[in-house]
Amino acid sequence: MSPNIKFEEKLNELKEQGIDWAFANGLIMIKKPTEEEAKNNVVSVTHVPFSLYPSKMNRKLFNEACELAKDYNLLVHNISKDYDFLQNTLKDVFDDFTQMLLNIQRKVVKEGIKQKISLGIFRSDYMFHNRNEGEEERVYQVELNTISSSLAVVSNRVFNLHKYLIGRNDLRENGYELDNHPTNQSDKEISDSIAMAHKLYNKLDSSVVLMIIQDGERNIYDQKGIEFQLWSNHGIKLIRRTMKEINERGKLDEENSSRLVVDGLEISVAYYRSGYTPNDYTSSGGDEWKARLLIERSLAIKCPTIAHHLVGVKKIQQVLAHPGVLERFIKDKESLERVKRSFTGLYSLSKEDIDMTVVNKAIESPQNYVMKPQREGGGNNIYNDQVAVSLKSMSPDDLSSYILMDKIMSKSFKTHVVRDRQLLEIEGLYELGIYSVFISNGDDDIVLNEQAGILLRTKTANSDEVGVAAGFGLLDSPILE
Repeated sequence: MSPNIKFEEKLNELKEQGIDWAFANGLIMIKKPTEEEAKNNVVSVTHVPFSLYPSKMNRKLFNEACELAKDYNLLVHNISKDYDFLQNTLKDVFDDFTQMLLNIQRKVVKEGIKQKISLGIFRSDYMFHNRNEGEEERVYQVELNTISSSLAVVSNRVFNLHKYLIGRNDLRENGYELDNHPTNQSDKEISDSIAMAHKLYNKLDSSVVLMIIQDGERNIYDQKGIEFQLWSNHGIKLIRRTMKEINERGKLDEENSSRLVVDGLEISVAYYRSGYTPNDYTSSGGDEWKARLLIERSLAIKCPTIAHHLVGVKKIQQVLAHPGVLERFIKDKESLERVKRSFTGLYSLSKEDIDMTVVNKAIESPQNYVMKPQREGGGNNIYNDQVAVSLKSMSPDDLSSYILMDKIMSKSFKTHVVRDRQLLEIEGLYELGIYSVFISNGDDDIVLNEQAGILLRTKTANSDEVGVAAGFGLLDSPILE
């Protein structure tokens, strides 16, 4: 998509309007400090990188992705109930991080799970596959995030930014009809789900929500937006603590149903915005792992539970693609077909069941495959020639900490973006994330199961990663056609 000449004359004006709107409306993040700034504790803020106008998207494919939200919620829930499936599927994954999570699950199941209510804030990410001209375009899942599904607040902001720029500059003649621009209330949907879980905890006057954060978080304003909405819309207080702080200042009230108390405050909901990468567990004394176990052993409602977290491990995604496995967890035929249709090729690299035929194909044509580690967080995947190098050089144990996946091939498009106040024209690709929220009270009582908004991230076509917080992508919104 390339804007016409009249539109191009407006680009610098749109850029300045967009930057001003971003700073005025919280579409911002903390800049990575220079060495001098870090030494003097100087904090600088910049706008989140954004596209200058919405990107065109096939309406049918967009609706297909949205329709999958409830299906994947129930899939995560049903797998999370199957302790033996999780433990047996992941026991041979040669990854210390995954094994530590499994160990925590074993401990809390043996002790007896204190809290039957669980809150899931998930995001399933998709790309539209179209390898050959004339081939039907398909929605394929990239990954399912079951912990720390971020950017919901700033995603809402970029949708509102685009609505402002379209209306303020009358861009309808350029193909940007607001009727074709979806509403996105991802910030409200997610904060409302946390509020619902808090109320189910049933200690409204004295308890608070705990957001578990990383030290030195740069994406703080995306997190603060949830905190402010909880207070403004529901009168619920939220506190922010790192896992190290929780280990130092948190405790279980063993005489009172193992309630979690941090700094003297009873915790209703423990909402993770960290804990998804080994980088979050670095203390020599294991402080962060102690905090994770403390929280999991408590009465606080977890978002996610340890079981929900384990469902997001890539090995689970790969095993679900095996014939007959998905049918164990999805009984509705229409739901089953929708989920199956969203799977691209997924292959095991575990020494127990590695498919050497596919491995040899990947070595011959590495550009058609991606190697993905078990954990979440951007920047860890292996692409292109490095796929062949890794498959040939890694030990069987190291290979088992990855899965192999067919690379999703999408059509690129021209667009204009703003990063660090600079207007850039790029050849872009996008990845569509669909948020969803889920609350269950025990195995069979489904309290909430809803789609909860949209995240569209665009990257340069020659970039393999798309994480905004990790510095690869930027925020966008779709215009449907």
